[in-house]
Amino acid sequence: MGWFRREKRDPQDANELLRQYNESEAARISALTNGSVRTRDAASFLSAGGAAAEMAVEDVFTITGRGQVATGTVTTGTIRVGDAVVVLRDGTSVAESAITGIEMFRKRADEASVGTMIGVLLRDRIDVTRGDVIRVRSSA
Repeated sequence: MGWFRREKRDPQDANELLRQYNESEAARISALTNGSVRTRDAASFLSAGGAAAEMAVEDVFTITGRGQVATGTVTTGTIRVGDAVVVLRDGTSVAESAITGIEMFRKRADEASVGTMIGVLLRDRIDVTRGDVIRVRSSA
């Protein structure tokens, strides 16, 4: 008799799921900004020149039909759509590409300045990992 009279459990409410996600993201971001979670020393991101715009990479993923996306925080300068970029790992150049799009929390943007958390869409599929630095290549 109990086989067919099971109580149906409702799937988790979408608002509750979103609330839990936002809480966990807020905790992760506050840990990053407070310095309790560190991927690298901030000084390692800065170069001797210091004039080029840079972004510290936190995560990398691929969106089907769009391409490779690197997310992170802009550490110096202003990054713009169309900029040619170089990927640096431990101070050495690993790959080159160009930025074809910038998004900030589901909003498209043409540029992003210091302190902004962004996702950049890269033209080519290149070797980018967490901890790398994406630097705008100088046009001179």
